[in-house]
Amino acid sequence: MATKKKSKSITISIPDESLAILENANLEGAHALMVINQALNENQNDQGLKQVFGYYCSIVFDYIDVDDNLWPSDKEFSIMQNYVETFDKELKGNPNHPNALFVAKVTHKGTCQMIWMLHNSQTAIEYLDGIIAKGNEVRPFDYLIEEDPEWESIEWFLQDFPKKD
Repeated sequence: MATKKKSKSITISIPDESLAILENANLEGAHALMVINQALNENQNDQGLKQVFGYYCSIVFDYIDVDDNLWPSDKEFSIMQNYVETFDKELKGNPNHPNALFVAKVTHKGTCQMIWMLHNSQTAIEYLDGIIAKGNEVRPFDYLIEEDPEWESIEWFLQDFPKKD
């Protein structure tokens, strides 16, 4: 006699993004600009949210047009802004049932790092590998996706940052 496995259902609320901008965070003495989703700080103890979005995803791009301090030109910053917005939209997928939660964007020392927590890592891997395979990169990138059900990889971004007036 076969028994059916009961599927476990979890109801979660996806927090609306609440973005904080931090400048000159003095990472290793270099200029930095960070955009951080503060809504995750406010929901960091939500075990259901962590269970559903249990994969860390980091994508790192190198800026091409930078000054002596490795800061991107206005044109380069604009190009990359459009590029990373596409990644954000594609990784999230359906707005009503997103596959990714935006964590942060960090511009520092000639690089742009984007960070998300994912629900389905395979969907993201297929998307990113597809871009690489087609040679469609606006800028080359490296990515890392790993299981992180406790959100340890994003712990630094979950602190209270001072609000700017």
